[in-house]
Amino acid sequence: MEFRLIIHQEAPSTQDLARDMALRGEPEGLAVMVIHQTRGKGRLGRSWVSPAGKNLALSLILRPPLSPRDAALLGMLASVAVAETVEEKGVPRAELKWPNDVLVKGRKIAGILPEARTTGASIDFVIIGIGLNVNSQQYDFPPDLSDSVTSLLLCTAKEHGLEDVAHCLLRGMKKLYDRVWTEGSRFIVPLWESRWAHRGVRLVRDGVSGVAEEVDQDGALILKMENGRRLRFHSGEAEPVDPAGVAGTRS
Repeated sequence: MEFRLIIHQEAPSTQDLARDMALRGEPEGLAVMVIHQTRGKGRLGRSWVSPAGKNLALSLILRPPLSPRDAALLGMLASVAVAETVEEKGVPRAELKWPNDVLVKGRKIAGILPEARTTGASIDFVIIGIGLNVNSQQYDFPPDLSDSVTSLLLCTAKEHGLEDVAHCLLRGMKKLYDRVWTEGSRFIVPLWESRWAHRGVRLVRDGVSGVAEEVDQDGALILKMENGRRLRFHSGEAEPVDPAGVAGTRS
């Protein structure tokens, strides 16, 4: 199974394009990239705003041999692939924020949006949407986000070809995804946790504060409360209690 890349100059959303293709029966491994995405989608119903021609907007079709409860793990796998790509392009170290953000020195450089379609106990397909800041300058970001986001250009002091970055990412993602077909999904969480920026850090989610203890095998975040109780979260935002330690930002 090979990964292949289709490039459009302009479209509303790579997620919509990839979903339509998946519904038409396109095989897994097809990735759709858009140079100018006019209505990009982020997590939790947010928009993903990106200057035309500067950043990577890509969605990948997968048809994994996993149960629906494991679909979210593919977003975590993609975040590892993005972190490895960022490092291959000259960034010394990339870390991860639960569930799918990629950070460099505490600033968000990429976000991943996995969307699954399931039938009963089977996954029909998963669309992995990836937004990676490649050639954005500081002035390209909204003022309220400029202190919490970054790009490959800002990290490496040089521009990078979008198509080259896309192919690098797909090579890394294919290598990791091949392991899903041979090993299943159990390797994903330990691999993701090896880059986790917030293990042992006190996080707050919807007013609930606890120490980030671990990520469960299904991708759930486990916070340990002061009374010893352990709470599981499958989605949402979890930010460091100390504002100076807030690593991620909204898409």
